[in-house]
Amino acid sequence: MAIVAIANQKGGVGKSTLSVHLAVGAARTGKKVILLDADPQGNATSWLMDGETDEGVFRLLINSEKPLRVVRPLARWGLGMVPGNYRTGEALTMLAAVGRLAEIPSRVKPLGQVADLVLMDMPPSRAAGFMELLGAADWVIVPTQLERLSLEGVGLMAQTVAEMNGPRLMGVVPNMARARTKEHQAQMEELVAAFGQAVWPPLPMTIAVTEAASYGTVLFDHAPDADVTKVMQAVLRRMLGVLNG
Repeated sequence: MAIVAIANQKGGVGKSTLSVHLAVGAARTGKKVILLDADPQGNATSWLMDGETDEGVFRLLINSEKPLRVVRPLARWGLGMVPGNYRTGEALTMLAAVGRLAEIPSRVKPLGQVADLVLMDMPPSRAAGFMELLGAADWVIVPTQLERLSLEGVGLMAQTVAEMNGPRLMGVVPNMARARTKEHQAQMEELVAAFGQAVWPPLPMTIAVTEAASYGTVLFDHAPDADVTKVMQAVLRRMLGVLNG
């Protein structure tokens, strides 16, 4: 089993999009997958549950419920989900208020005992409990835009992971890339210079992602022949390659 956090110090970098597609893609290879939506915005939950929300993460963290009681089986996608909504933020704030954030890893790690892969769509880096959730992970994947502030966020995230005793940086995924612009070409070169083989193929900017989310589907089904879908499949293969050793 492995627990993989999808995280960045900066928001708006396509974290939920990547989480949803890696979860669905991995499930379609036959792996038993759980997607934990730890972002209080609940975008991944809404995406895969047709707009429905649930407070599974709240129950996991506050009520200490057993994994199988908080995992919602999503037959359409062939995976399990620990759904989240605004109450996830309440749970993290409550644990912080009573000095119990350190209990978070012990609540999350048992999910790995009932799945081959647990993917966590992480909350904002400044949120209470971010470090503790990160501490429950074995690996971290960092999505980023090819912009100065986003790249600084990658550096901070990599530094944070390096200073922790536990998770390892698996990959950096450039998102919303415009390969023909000089700025993005330069930023991509800078990223590769800093992280080498840990930089995975860049996902191009396209309306197909927004369309897939709006229709409650995924790129693999909505636009199977699109360039962005082919790159997403390549990113999925990179993740599975690391996990399969």
